[in-house]
Formats: sequence, C-alpha cells, structure tokens
Amino acid sequence: MIYQSGDAELFYESRGDGPNLVMLHPTPVDHGFWLPLADTMSGYHMLLPDLRGHGRSQLGAGPLSMSVLAEDVVQLLDRLEIDKAFFCGCSIGGYVLYELWRRAPERIAALAIFCSKPQPDSPVNKAKRKETIEQVRTHGTDQFFDAMSQSLLGSTSKRRNASLLASARAMMTMEPEAVTAVQKALGERPDSVPTARTISVPLLVVAGGEDASSTPAEMEVLAQSAPNAEFHLMMDAGHFAALEQPERAGEFLRSFLDRCSS
Repeated sequence: MIYQSGDAELFYESRGDGPNLVMLHPTPVDHGFWLPLADTMSGYHMLLPDLRGHGRSQLGAGPLSMSVLAEDVVQLLDRLEIDKAFFCGCSIGGYVLYELWRRAPERIAALAIFCSKPQPDSPVNKAKRKETIEQVRTHGTDQFFDAMSQSLLGSTSKRRNASLLASARAMMTMEPEAVTAVQKALGERPDSVPTARTISVPLLVVAGGEDASSTPAEMEVLAQSAPNAEFHLMMDAGHFAALEQPERAGEFLRSFLDRCSS
C-alpha cells in the first residue's frame, strides 16, 4: 500500500490483526527483512514500511535525516488513525525510533530495539561513510552491497545457512542517490544516549554477539540508561540478528509485547 509523506510516495505492508506493531527495517534492505520474524507474530497487526529510498518508497527531493524519517512514521500513523502503537526497529530503524521518541513519545506504547546503538557515529565511521559515498557515486552500488551483505551478517549465520547471504543481498536494491543520502544522514544522526535516559515506556534491547556495527557493549549502554529496559544477547548473530535467527528473535519480541499488552 502507498501513502504520501511530504514530497514522497512511501510503501508499507500490513499483516495480521491485533495490537498495532510498527517494524522499521535496517539499511540497505527493505521491509522484507522483517517477514521471517513477522511469521512468528500472529495476534498482532504489523505495519512494515519501506523507509524513504528503500524498497518501493521514493527518496524525495529534500535532504534526508532521522527527523524526516520519523515524520514519515507519524504520517503513516495519522493516515491509519493510530494514536499509539508498539514499535520495533533495527539499525537505522532504531535510530528513527530514537527520533520518534524525541518528537512524539505519546505515540509510543513500547519500544523494541535490535542492534541499533544510541551512540552517534565516531570520526572513523564518519570518514568511512564519506568514502562509501564517493565509491557509490563513482562505481555504483554493486560493490557496496556485496560488502554490506558480508559484513552485516554474523559469521556463524553465514556458516550455518549459506542461502541467507543471497537472501539479504537480494533485498539490497537502493539507487545510488538513496544510498548516498542515507549514508550522509547516518553520519549526521544525533547522540541518543541522553534520549535513552528519558525512555519511560517498556524497552526491549537485543544485541548480536557478532555485531561489529552496534556492539554488545554499546547496546548495553542503551539498556542500562533506560529506566524500564530488558537486555538480551544473541551470541551467535550479527547486525542482522532478527533476520539471521527470526524464531529466536521473535520469541524475545513476542514475550516482551505480550507482557506489555496484558
């Protein structure tokens, strides 16, 4: 389904019935990232949008930021007349949820954050993003996507499930302009550690033990900062932990949301 937010037409998929659960995917994949986990979440009405520039959603003409992406989520809620919902996000999806909490905490019943550290980019990471932008502008996206599919999956998952690498790579369909806009926005995202201290709703924090992008130690800072958080470590998973082990990740999410719903 399509909805309008600002200057862009954005896509979302709706699944199931029950309490509303909005699931925000990581980059550079689309909402399909969540589908294996969504299959374990019967009893919830799941909204799975493609973020701007990802999947079937347009990028739009304006500068991209976490604030723009959070406003897109607000527009989706307003379109569907949803006052409050549960939210789940991974990587950039989690960064958008930090911004959504700053912007509209009254719309959030509970948060589940997978592999999405609250810290801003380090100078080293910012330099790498600039290199990525130049690489994509010069050579296109293939080399970037090939490298990302390798680095975002944990080594254990790649060894156990050879087809997972191809599945993740197939979801990486962004245009070069979208990749560069997202990389710039990620490098400029704010420090969300102070934000974490203000998250008063129930918070589920899940880290991947083989995740070099949002390390377990960085994710523990989130869990320790928020007053009402629980932490789970998936030792043999990487940055895409929810895709690598959807049944296990789904158990954490369902148990958490069921308790929040009761």
